[in-house]
Amino acid sequence: MIAEPGQTLLGINIGGTTTSVVRGTARGEILARIAQPTTTDDRETYLRALVAMVRELEPHPSRVGIAVGGPLDVTRGMLIDPPHLPHLAGFALRDRLEADLGARVSLHHDAAACALAEYRWGPDAGSRGLAYFTCGTGFGTGLVLDGTLRYGAGGQSPEIGHVRFAPDGPRIFEKPGCYEGYASAKAIGLLYRYFGGEAIDSPAVVDRAAAGDERARLALYWNVRGVGSACAMLIDLLAVDVIVLGSLATYLGEGWIDAVREMAASEAIPRHLADVTFRAPMPQVQDRSGLAAALDSPGILAP
Repeated sequence: MIAEPGQTLLGINIGGTTTSVVRGTARGEILARIAQPTTTDDRETYLRALVAMVRELEPHPSRVGIAVGGPLDVTRGMLIDPPHLPHLAGFALRDRLEADLGARVSLHHDAAACALAEYRWGPDAGSRGLAYFTCGTGFGTGLVLDGTLRYGAGGQSPEIGHVRFAPDGPRIFEKPGCYEGYASAKAIGLLYRYFGGEAIDSPAVVDRAAAGDERARLALYWNVRGVGSACAMLIDLLAVDVIVLGSLATYLGEGWIDAVREMAASEAIPRHLADVTFRAPMPQVQDRSGLAAALDSPGILAP
């Protein structure tokens, strides 16, 4: 889809913790933003609040993009058993919001939409192989390969979080040892408990690691190992050029990114690794992901 450079777009980012709505332009500029907690107890109440947020920023929107965690079917515009958004499972979210808003709505996997935003507006815009790892509530990946956003023939989103990383570990998706149980931001707290600690959240684990708590440091080590392994897999399998590490890179900084790169270096083919850029997301990438989704139909990247 082609948009005029100054056209106003609405972008929605539905995360496991927060839902945000932004008004912005086809250049990726954010003009206004509002946010609220993502509630999952009642779908209709949540959807009414979401529509109200959109109307607050733009009473009569024409183009709206949704970035949302998967698994999902972008062809039908619905989520398929999303672990963090159970109230939206099997629900035709795109069609419902088109009807409620009277606007053209595009829906993308959140990692894919972030990858698309980085490809359009980030410091490595136009890269032939760009991977975006969410590293947030979940652990997903979006891939832009030779100018095409990757989805399956049936609209399936890539779901690296479901792939088994270790024989055992925190149980997510009823599957112990998957990447999401090690490499997401939430996994740091889960790993701390898995290694015998009490139930505390990930920021508290990070604080304890900084204070010298060995169990907390072990949890962080395995988090880095999980992320680094996932990076190495895509480096060798797809020869990606750019790896953007999401929320954890923003919160934990360059030291964490360097540790992930070192872990990837222990597994990836050296020649492949030499040409790969590792970095944190560009500013406001999650908000810009909704704007990128508004510009592009799933699977098709506009010139």
